[in-house]
Amino acid sequence: MWKWGRVVSSLSLVALCACGSAGCAAKSAKSASGVTAADAEETPMPTVPPAAPTPAADASAAGGPKALPTRPIPTGVKGKKGEPIGPIITHFGAARADGTPVPPESIGKDGIPVYVTRSGSGFILVIEGKTGLAGHEVGRRLFVHVPGDPSERADMELESNRDLGNGSAAVCDRMRPNIGGIPGINPPSFASTQKISDAINDFACRFETFVESDFSCTMTKSGDYQFVNPETTTQFCLLMAKAWGFPEGDTILSLRLRDTAGNAGPVKKLRIRHTAQPVPPKAAK
Repeated sequence: MWKWGRVVSSLSLVALCACGSAGCAAKSAKSASGVTAADAEETPMPTVPPAAPTPAADASAAGGPKALPTRPIPTGVKGKKGEPIGPIITHFGAARADGTPVPPESIGKDGIPVYVTRSGSGFILVIEGKTGLAGHEVGRRLFVHVPGDPSERADMELESNRDLGNGSAAVCDRMRPNIGGIPGINPPSFASTQKISDAINDFACRFETFVESDFSCTMTKSGDYQFVNPETTTQFCLLMAKAWGFPEGDTILSLRLRDTAGNAGPVKKLRIRHTAQPVPPKAAK
């Protein structure tokens, strides 16, 4: 789709030769004080106990390599039926094709962010998440389709309330020569039915996964790759192609993430508005 001496010092040798010559000369002659080198060698030198080791500085604080992330520890929390104890969605939005995130055009009266596009494609959908109350890692399975078994679905559960592209019912038809769209689910539902699981697998299989901020699909204004939210541990990105682009009008996306233990997290929504009218530039702040 889119959106991947050793070096030997001569100084030691010179110093060794110099010390050897000096030692030989000292054995055959006395110093001005009348003490020979042999006499001096018999006098024990005072010793100083070694100092306590200095704690190593934090490499990341000094600009060195960052510490490796630690795996989350399950909390043992068991939610009640329907309680979202799975992963938290830290970001759900859009970015330009170059990976630069863009803010929503507005927030609807229903609290859903609105992103406006003139073409319905050519931009990136960005999804980010982190560990939820259950304490398990964000699940990364994006395609686990099993015909006849609706319980097998992607850990990133994303669905549209309208057909994308031609709305093809084929699952994961994202490659030539038979590229197809994604069927809509209206009203939005995460019920365990074959139709819904097929649509979720069809959408998710087109995404790519990123688990390191320095190798993400999004970047800062200065051109550095970075997750949109610093709390993010897992990022999913999809370049919207024309074959599965958004139809004209408003389309609602519903999203939830599941962890490695199968726990689902809270749902977030996004509105994509495909309009033929020019998108007004946002006022500079």
